[in-house]
Amino acid sequence: MKNFLKILILLLIILGLYLIGSILVAAIPASQIISLPWYITRAAALTAYSLMFLMVFLGTGMTTGFIYGLINPVRAWTIHKYLGIALLIMIFLHVGSLLFDKFIMLRLSDVLIPFFSDYRPLYLSLGILGFYILLATILISIFLRLRTPRFWRWTHYWVYPLFFLALIHGLFIGTDSPTRVMTLVYWLTGIISVSLFIYRFTAYHSKIKLN
Repeated sequence: MKNFLKILILLLIILGLYLIGSILVAAIPASQIISLPWYITRAAALTAYSLMFLMVFLGTGMTTGFIYGLINPVRAWTIHKYLGIALLIMIFLHVGSLLFDKFIMLRLSDVLIPFFSDYRPLYLSLGILGFYILLATILISIFLRLRTPRFWRWTHYWVYPLFFLALIHGLFIGTDSPTRVMTLVYWLTGIISVSLFIYRFTAYHSKIKLN
């Protein structure tokens, strides 16, 4: 029963954020909406970005302890884990739907190999590199967290540059980026994430000094 509830919560998180992403995409002028695969890939991208921001926020809160005033440690860890799974699902949907977009015409090699495509190679490649960093982080968390906790903890620092790779990728390659809503979203999440990054390492060094 507990596993069923966890799966249900995961599906509700994905569905809720995907609907929010769809609403944001719907705000884009119709002249910029190219095809159904494009609509799906943009909604999935916005959902993935939202999930990643929530993971950074929750992860920092767990590391520094400020989130435990709202959520107990076990529940926070469970939510964090399922956010990671949901994020991976959304990225696969984002990448997979790109292959069916007849306007950009990306091939499998274009979305898997950095700097292989001619379509905005720098910003597309940042997204590809971010995907591999995320995949490595999640696999390490699944298979090595208990075996090599120090290495697992070190790899979690990758999440901060990963988030900013995703931010730059979405900001400069997303068709919806020029809209006021998305400009506000990117600015707010970017500022909050930088603040979390500073707070995380300030708290860490303060803890070292106290010890």
